[in-house]
This record gives sequence, C-alpha cells and structure tokens, in this order.
Amino acid sequence: MEDGERQFMLQIVVGDILKSKADVIVFSAHPSLLAGSGVSGVIHRAAGPELEKAAKNLGPLSPGEAVITPAFNLSASYIIHGVCPRYIYGTLEEEQALAQAYKSALDFREQAMGANHIAFVSMGTGVYKWPLELAADIAIGELAQSEFETTSLYVIDEVIRQVYQKTYESLQT
Repeated sequence: MEDGERQFMLQIVVGDILKSKADVIVFSAHPSLLAGSGVSGVIHRAAGPELEKAAKNLGPLSPGEAVITPAFNLSASYIIHGVCPRYIYGTLEEEQALAQAYKSALDFREQAMGANHIAFVSMGTGVYKWPLELAADIAIGELAQSEFETTSLYVIDEVIRQVYQKTYESLQT
C-alpha cells in the first residue's frame, strides 16, 4: 500500500444493527419514509414516534435516494433512510438504483457530524427480493468507497454473512 492510500475495512456481522454501537444506522426505507414491516418497523419502534414525525415530511423518495434524520431513542446519532428498488426484471437500471441507495447513504458523511462508524443492513434482500449474490456484489462495490473509519454490514444469519464475506474477499485480491 502506498503512502496516503487508505485500506478499506468492512465488518460483516451476524446480529442486530440496533446493538451495533454505530454512530449512523442505514436501512432500506419505504419510499414514503413511514414505518413499514421488517427492519423498517423495528427501527421506527425503537427510535420512537419522533422518527416518523421527522421523516414523513422528507418523503416520498425515489429508489436510490436517501435522507438523514436524528436517531432519537437509539444509541446511534443518525439514521439514514435509503430507498431501494424492488428486484423485478433484473435490469441495469434496477442495479444502478440499488448501488445509488448505498452511495446516497455514504454521501451523508459530511452531514453526520462526529460520526466515525456507519452500519448498514443488507438492503434489498428481504421483501424487495434481490438475489443475494447480486445484492452482495453491488453492496460491497459501493461500501468499498466508504470514508467512515468503520463500516459494518449487519446480516441475519451465517449463510448470508458468508456470501458477503466471499464477495468482500474477492475485492481484496
């Protein structure tokens, strides 16, 4: 590694993103930014009703867009609501929108004052039906651009962690 070149480190963790100790939590939000099912609902409930009040006036968003809000009752300082596209046809446009959702979240680096650690969930791989290997390729490619000191990706089980880990390791070689 040359002088001044930054070594990207990604932590891929099986666990609950709400216990991550991250300064910034990123999740896949409904375009309306209202509480949904799955991770969205869990984060909204944990953060408290202030989160929905803060978020609802910022939407609706299009796939690929993101907004940042305070994290309210969470241990994190900020929440980034990233809107992912649904995987329907497997088009290049869908892939670009998923990549843009990750990039849009990372672009809030300057607005997340004092934040050193950003944690993501595996965006798009639940109800939006993204094939895991494709979602991992897109996510790892974008997360490699992170300028946060620590970047984490939280997944729900070891099988998913291994897919992301394999993709991450292939980027390192």
